[in-house]
Amino acid sequence: MMVLKTYVLKNNHSNITHKMNIVIIEDEAYAARRLQNMILELDPADKVTIGLESVTDSVKWFRNNPAPDLIFMDLHLEDDLSFAIFDHVTIACPIVITTASDDLSTKAFTLKQIDYLLKPIIQADIVSILEKYKKLPVSARSSINASIFADIINKNN
Repeated sequence: MMVLKTYVLKNNHSNITHKMNIVIIEDEAYAARRLQNMILELDPADKVTIGLESVTDSVKWFRNNPAPDLIFMDLHLEDDLSFAIFDHVTIACPIVITTASDDLSTKAFTLKQIDYLLKPIIQADIVSILEKYKKLPVSARSSINASIFADIINKNN
């Protein structure tokens, strides 16, 4: 069952220059809340949506909502690998893969210039990712083609 929660905290003393709309796709509720809390601790003006736990939930959400500025996406979801989302919807924003495994797939992410974070995620990792993407101009975004993940998917099968 999909229960979405969106959090926006206001901080009048902040020097925030770019509020981000961030989506977390994670099938472990604790991990999603922990990541959300780390993001909001760094920048309370960001909007963070959690509660997408499966490919099915995520596809429905992306079909009915504007594209976010950034997606944190667990590699393994309830119903499939998260890459399956891209078979159903076009997404034109950066993604950061989150995973507990340090295997050949993560090396493939590096080769394809896809950012990933190893779990447990630490605050320093979030800082560098958010700094990178807050500086990224909208014009630098491109649609994600599911075919770039084909070799990674085949290694996991």
